[in-house]
Parts: sequence; C-alpha cells; structure tokens
Amino acid sequence: METQTTPREVRLPLEAAPRPRTDPQPILKSLTVVTVPAAPPVGFWRRNRTIILFAILLVAVDFAIGAFASLWQRHSPDDYAMKVAGCARSPRDLVFVGGSPVAEGIDPDRIAGSTWHGRRLDSVYAMGLSGGTTSDFYHAIRRACPTPPKVLIYGITASDLNDGRNEPHGPYSLWSWGDMARWVRLRPEAREWGVRHFLLARMGQASNLFRYRHGIRMWAAYMVDESLPRSCPEAMREADELRERADRLLSGNGYAPARGFSVGNYVAVKAAGLAPDRFPYLAHYRTGGHVKYLHLLIDWCEANHVELILMDMPVTADLERIHAAEFAEYRTRLIEIEKTRNVRVIHVSRDMVGLTDNDFADLIHMNLNGARKFSDWLKPMISRDPAGSAPS
Repeated sequence: METQTTPREVRLPLEAAPRPRTDPQPILKSLTVVTVPAAPPVGFWRRNRTIILFAILLVAVDFAIGAFASLWQRHSPDDYAMKVAGCARSPRDLVFVGGSPVAEGIDPDRIAGSTWHGRRLDSVYAMGLSGGTTSDFYHAIRRACPTPPKVLIYGITASDLNDGRNEPHGPYSLWSWGDMARWVRLRPEAREWGVRHFLLARMGQASNLFRYRHGIRMWAAYMVDESLPRSCPEAMREADELRERADRLLSGNGYAPARGFSVGNYVAVKAAGLAPDRFPYLAHYRTGGHVKYLHLLIDWCEANHVELILMDMPVTADLERIHAAEFAEYRTRLIEIEKTRNVRVIHVSRDMVGLTDNDFADLIHMNLNGARKFSDWLKPMISRDPAGSAPS
C-alpha cells in the first residue's frame, strides 16, 4: 500500500539561507541610456527685453514731450531764457537790466522815443531777471545783445552784490561750459556751488519729461478746468497768470509784471501788520565776488562801445532803515566803481521821482502805479545831456 507524505516546512540554518541578489549589473544591462541635449544659452535680448522695451518706451515718450516744448513753455515760462531770447530777436537802442525792481518797475513802452546824444531810442527792452545777481546779469547781457545797444542802464540794488546768495536760475538758463570754468576761476569760494548747480541743470535738461514737468501740470490744470470748471481753482489761477506772462514775453518788450506786485500796496501791508522786519536777499551780506562780474560787464561795454549807466534803484524807506549797514556797504562799492572805472552812477531817490509807500507793493517792488510814475520820470532824464545835467 502506498504511503502518502505531506509537505513540511524545512528550516535551514541562517547562514545557509539564500540571499537576494544585489548585483545591479543585469538590470543596468537591460536599460537604454538616453542623452538629453543641453538647453541653448539664453540671449541678451531674451534676458533683458522687458527692461529694454521699457527704456525704449521712456525715450519715445520723452521725444514726444519734447515735440510740444512750446506748449509747455507757454504754461510755465522760463523768464530768464525767454527775456534773453526776446531781447536778442532784434537790435536794441536801449536795454535795461537788473533784478526784480527792474522787472516790476520799468515799462519800456513809456520810455521809447527818448533821445541820446540827439539820436532817438525807439527800440527799448527791459530785461529784469527776478532774483538775479550781478553775475547773472553779465551772462544775460552777453547772450541777449548780439548787436550791442547804444545805451545799457543797469538798475542796480544792494541785493545784486550780496555774495551771501547766488541764484540757481543763472547756471540753469544762462551758463555755458566756458561760463562754469570762468566761475571756478573767479569765485573759488563758491566753486562747489557753481559746478554743482551747472551739472544739475544739464542733467535736468537732458530729460524733457523732467524739464517740462511744471508746464505739463499747468496745462493739465487748464484742461481739467475746461471740463470741470472751478475744480482746481488755485492751480488754475497760477496757470492763467503764467500763460499771460508767457504771451507778454513772447510778443513784448520784456515788461511782464507779476499780478500780485501790480495790485499790491505797501501802505495796506503795513496797516495790516504784515510788513516784514527783514529782507532775506540781504541776509549774510558781504561783497566782492559779484563785484568781479560787474567789472566784466564794464569791460564788455567798453569793448563794444556801449554807454553804461549804473542806476541805484529806489526802494522803500523801511528797507533802507532795516538794512542800513548793508546799503552803506553797497553804496561804498558803487562809489569805488564810479571812481576807479569811470562809470556813471545815478542815485535815484524816492523824492526825486515822487514815490511814496503807495507806489510799492512791498519793501522793494513797485506796483503798477509806481512803475508808471518811475518810467515817466526816466524818459526825460535819459534825454537830458548825458554829460552831466541829469541828476546824480
């Protein structure tokens, strides 16, 4: 009889147990190695195209802004540049130059037709550069008078010679690279100021968007006011006055008084208790640097056979009282110039013209009535014998 056996579990010793094969060779032999090509290097354009396109857009916008330069200038005129260009448009018989007392106080239309050595002075221009110094007026005259005038009257005042101040508008609108080099040579104490403001001006003028930013804002105020009247009244008043000033400068004789000064009255200012006790343009008063440019202006007049008169402009009695020491030093300088350079100086007092505080808008600026009175007094004064019958 056949015996049936059942399978049974057979345990082997541990060292005899079969081990899993760890040799990877058979598996690796069964794989196919695929070589992935390296990605091509990214070109300059693909890496930087966003930045490049943005830069191109900025340049295009800047060119577009520059194409409308006359529009922006009409809404925010550069008084210095426009007056220099206006004076240079045609030969002038008589040119007035000076700071804001000239800008507000001399109306050339009321002076045209006066005579000088028997010759009529029909073409008269007033180049009053508000805030300017004697240094600025020298640079302005050289550019504004390619044809030298017969007579140049510099309406000078104490603040023009104050080395404690310089006007950044001069380097911006009037200087060339040669002018900067001359400044560095003549004004070592103000060398850093001159170089810094000149270079900042060149950088600012390199971008039309930056250069005309205020004009764009004034134009925008005009456009908004047309659609939404009285929506921005303060900006609109400023824009309207600037546009009127630009129109007068483009077509006139340099006389474009500020509205505030035209209607102001110093008597009313004092009655309201608002009269200032200091004039900031005479702060830290010292002279010497700007006087060097007065000598350069005298040299230019002598070289071009231009009759130069220094006219000490009338100001309020309060200003001369508040800054008595400053005016004393200033007039000492005028006397030195008169004696050493043989330049005629006319000291114009308020009494000579008949000016009172009612004829001034503030400490130094004449109002419209004062400008008319002073200009009407100037016409016959100029026509008198230049050799000495005019008051001095």
